[in-house]
Amino acid sequence: MDSFGWAYIGCGSIAQTTAKELMQTDDQKIVAVWNRTRSKAEDFVDKYGGVVYDSAEEAINGAGVEGVYVKVNGDKHAEYTNLAIKNGKAVLCEKPFAMNKIVTKEVFDYAEAQDVYVSEAMWTWHNDTALKVKEWVKSGVIGKPIAVNCTFAVPLLEESSNPRLTTASMLGGALLDLGVYTVRYCYELFGLPETIHCEGVVKKVDYSETITFQYSDYKAHLFISMTEDAGHYFEIKGTQGTIYAPNFHAAKHANLKVDGRQEVFETNDLLYAKQFINVAKDIRLGRKESEKVTAQSTIDVMGLLDECRRQMELVYPEEKRSDKRK
Repeated sequence: MDSFGWAYIGCGSIAQTTAKELMQTDDQKIVAVWNRTRSKAEDFVDKYGGVVYDSAEEAINGAGVEGVYVKVNGDKHAEYTNLAIKNGKAVLCEKPFAMNKIVTKEVFDYAEAQDVYVSEAMWTWHNDTALKVKEWVKSGVIGKPIAVNCTFAVPLLEESSNPRLTTASMLGGALLDLGVYTVRYCYELFGLPETIHCEGVVKKVDYSETITFQYSDYKAHLFISMTEDAGHYFEIKGTQGTIYAPNFHAAKHANLKVDGRQEVFETNDLLYAKQFINVAKDIRLGRKESEKVTAQSTIDVMGLLDECRRQMELVYPEEKRSDKRK
C-alpha cells in the first residue's frame, strides 16, 4: 500500500519535530506544504519532502494529499481546519484546537455536516505510556484515588522569544500551551470534575495558574507555569499504591508502586509518529473521528479551559469583539 500523504499547513518548530519522526516511518510522507512565509516552506521541503504551494487551499488539494496537518498559530487553527473541511479533506489539528469551547464545537459540527474526519493532535493519548497509566487507574490496582498532583512548569520564556507565547490575540499564555496537557490528563483518567477552582498570574496573558479539580472524594491539584522551572510530572496516590509519570505528556516510562513492589512501564516508540499512523489508519478506514481522541473529549476539555480562564478573568481579544457583535 502506498504511503499516506500529508499536507502540512504551517512549518513551525513542532511541525518540524513531527516531520522528523514521519521520515522515520515506512508508511507516512509529506506531499504538500504551505507556510505564510514561502521561504520557510521551501526550507522545510528541502529537509522533509513535499511540494510547496502558494496558498493553503492549493496545498490542501495538492497531489496525493489524504490528510491535512494544521500547525499554524492557535488563533488560526479553526480557520484552516474549516478550510480543509470545506475542501473535503480529513484534518489533524494541533492543540489548542481552537479559541474556546464554542468555536471548537462549531468546527466539529461543520465536520459532521460535511462528513469529514477531524481530530485534535493530542499525541499523548496515542502513546502507550499514557494508555498504560489509564489502564492502571481504571483497573483499581492502586485502590481508590485519594490525591492527585500534577506540575507542568517549564521556563518557556527563557527558552523562546516567540511572540505567540505572550500575545493574547495569538492565544498566548501557559494555560493553552502547557495547561491543556495537564487538564486533558486529568480528564482522561478521572472525567469531568464536580467543581473547579483556578487562580493565576495574568498580565495580558496567563503566566501561571494553580487549578484544583474537586472529584467526589479527592482533589486533583495542577500547577502550570511558563516562567518557573518547577517540574513536569503526574502523580496519583491511591489507597493501595501510587502511579508516577515523569514528563507525563511525552512520557516513555511510568512507575507503579503497590505493596512495596514496583512495576516500570517503558517504551521506545516514536511518540509523534504514532499519532499520525493512527489517524492515517482511521482516515483510510473511513472513520469520521478518532477512537483515541474523540470530538466530545476535545470539546469537554476546551470547556474546562474556558472555566479556568473565566475565573482568571482572561478574555481573548477576538472573544471581546464577538461579544460586541452580539
